Amino acid sequence: MLISKLIKSLLITATMGFAAVALAQPQPPGGTRDVTPLNPPQPVENDGKVEVLEFFGYGCIHCANLEPRLEAWSKKQPADVKLRRVPVAFASRSIDSIPIFYTLEAMGLQEKLHQKIFDAANVENVILGNPATLNTWLEKQGVDTKKYEEIQKSFSVQNKIARAKKMTTDYAIQSTPTLIVNGRFAVQQNGGTDRMFANVEQLIAEARTATKAPAPAVAPAGVPAASGKK
Repeated sequence: MLISKLIKSLLITATMGFAAVALAQPQPPGGTRDVTPLNPPQPVENDGKVEVLEFFGYGCIHCANLEPRLEAWSKKQPADVKLRRVPVAFASRSIDSIPIFYTLEAMGLQEKLHQKIFDAANVENVILGNPATLNTWLEKQGVDTKKYEEIQKSFSVQNKIARAKKMTTDYAIQSTPTLIVNGRFAVQQNGGTDRMFANVEQLIAEARTATKAPAPAVAPAGVPAASGKK
């Protein structure tokens, strides 16, 4: 009986030890609740850069809080990393972010007003989901609202609006902010902002390594490939 109790005690101790070691190990991408592999992966522009997409909504307080850090983070990235923002198709605080974002982009005002829109919606509680209120707010920012409406109806802006709506579906975006790395992984903010950026940077490093992997040798046309035999 004494030996049996001793063995049981040793087994419990060993199990606890293995569990502690497992918890101490860093979680691989796709193995955490805030990193999800995309199925299927989505295509990215083939320009040799690692693409990071941010899906956001102007009425999302978490997106508003993330924006200053995301902007600072993006400015520190090397030339082979590109950040692209994509407004989501679902509204937050009744704000349809897609037409606002792409219309102001076409007017050359998106960069100037991007943070101001976040602040207006989430800090100043301006009801930007109301068209009349949105127009009044835009006028206060020096925007010609008649020109704004005309540009929003343009073919190029309407194409971008349709594409953003499709991307929200294709990438299966259900919450904001969501960062997508190279069309393969969705990164959430569940573990906090620091962990979000750590996950993104780990995925960028892995994507960079995969991109630089040497391609298998291909024999020129008409020349048989080497068999490895002498």
